[in-house]
Amino acid sequence: MALIRALIFGFLAYGALVVGYPDWKGEIYHIVMISAIAGGAVAVWFLDKILDLGTGTAKVLLELSFPIGILLFAGYTMPQKSGKPPLTQFAEGVRPTRDTARRGFDRLGVNPNGPVASRVIGLFPKR
Repeated sequence: MALIRALIFGFLAYGALVVGYPDWKGEIYHIVMISAIAGGAVAVWFLDKILDLGTGTAKVLLELSFPIGILLFAGYTMPQKSGKPPLTQFAEGVRPTRDTARRGFDRLGVNPNGPVASRVIGLFPKR
């Protein structure tokens, strides 16, 4: 179960950046990131099994550090057309909106008006 949780949280963190900042480029970068997330989730699961952390705070911190690490790494390394990675844009005041989320889903080939995508888009601010 810990492996599935790590995969879900890892891909949610990465997906938030891809959808929120849709002006990305570099197909190879994204292929490598998806592979790294899958490998990292296995590493987190394996580390959890080796350390036998049980259900305590250490296990929760280990599992939460993985998506936070993905957000930080991808946020500072994801190539963008503007030349600035997503977290640098965020620090400069560029926030994802519903329009950028629509473009992000469209860029991924997902219908932005679909039931799931429209609910996710609703989570973003209008402006």
